[in-house]
Amino acid sequence: MLKASSNSAMLFFEDSLTEEELQASAMCINAMKVLRYSEQHEGIQITKLGNFYRKCVEWAAEAFQWPGYEPKELYAVNKVLNEPDFPPLFLIHEVLLNNRLIRHYKGKAKLTKAGTAMIGRYGDLQVILTEYMLRSPIGDDPQANALFWNLEHFMRVIGDQLSDWTTVADFSELIVPVDLFPSRGSISGRFEACLFAAHEIVRPMNWLGLVDDGHLKQKPHIRLEERLIRKTPLFDRFVRLIVPTADGGKHIH
Repeated sequence: MLKASSNSAMLFFEDSLTEEELQASAMCINAMKVLRYSEQHEGIQITKLGNFYRKCVEWAAEAFQWPGYEPKELYAVNKVLNEPDFPPLFLIHEVLLNNRLIRHYKGKAKLTKAGTAMIGRYGDLQVILTEYMLRSPIGDDPQANALFWNLEHFMRVIGDQLSDWTTVADFSELIVPVDLFPSRGSISGRFEACLFAAHEIVRPMNWLGLVDDGHLKQKPHIRLEERLIRKTPLFDRFVRLIVPTADGGKHIH
């Protein structure tokens, strides 16, 4: 079943996908683990700062096995793990809290009724995560968003142009007006555009299982602009653009 995006009038998501179909989405699979963990432990203890207690963070580091954030890498730079030291868990906590799937109550992060009802509904959770992670990072200015955050355009480019490996630099040229990014000292506007595309689009789309950034297949220390990306099979199963046609009909992209 297609669910309309609140971020774009022409963007729709398939919310009936199963756990098996969503294995590529590290966000979805591991956010569901956090919901189940909270259910099994009658809530997750939180610190005075509102972060998950270290016991939960240590569990997540082992249970998630998140590429680039495996326990070996995490403990190489941290003697002990706190939630901010594990960005994927930090983001999952933020998304679940802001979508009222959990709430902070008496020192614990507890499931809400909506959170309890979400357990096992992987397709619905993937939609919630996608909507949150792909909201505009540049505010509500219509002109700025038209230039720099056109989700319909992003999705069309990914769907049409990223069947094969494409560099981040070429992807940036396709989706944003590179010439409008200012230089900062020795950092070129072109690099700033690549950084924007990589951080704001490629990384969340990768964590959602929609874009493969190929980092495990590439040389270490490769330049950002030369990193290779492509869409995943999940992208075509999950994302739909429904565009009005000249004759008043609709074209599903």
